[in-house]
Amino acid sequence: MKTVILGLGNPILYDDGAGCEAAEQLRRWVVAPEVEIRTASVGGLRILDEITGFDKAIIIDALMTGRTEPGTVTKMSVEELSGDLHASCLHDLSFSEALKLGKMMGMMIPEQITIYGIEVADPYTLQEGCSSAVLDGVGEAVKRIKEDLVEEH
Repeated sequence: MKTVILGLGNPILYDDGAGCEAAEQLRRWVVAPEVEIRTASVGGLRILDEITGFDKAIIIDALMTGRTEPGTVTKMSVEELSGDLHASCLHDLSFSEALKLGKMMGMMIPEQITIYGIEVADPYTLQEGCSSAVLDGVGEAVKRIKEDLVEEH
């Protein structure tokens, strides 16, 4: 099974870089030829370019709900996703809408998509790195993704 792990975010906007940080940590651990690890600072339709052609996608992104403590990791499916995944602008489509459009256009969208959201507190400050609570969440997401990959193989 060809899998892509996609870390989303902007590494110079403090906690918003959580998804990219998780992907970089996984890059040091995952050596399976059927797993490709990518990072991107995109949203909506542009995410499709990063996941098309794979059987499975694991997406990691900053999540700001205000309902949980910073660093909390939430694993969800596309159907469970509320709101936009890394919406880059108001004129972009939500991730769910982009997936539907991609399928209608005949793109090879992964059948299985899992999203790991890491609750953040400050995705706006111009600063590299993440807060300590969010880094703890990054570590938790990395651990859970490793466990998922090991269970598959």
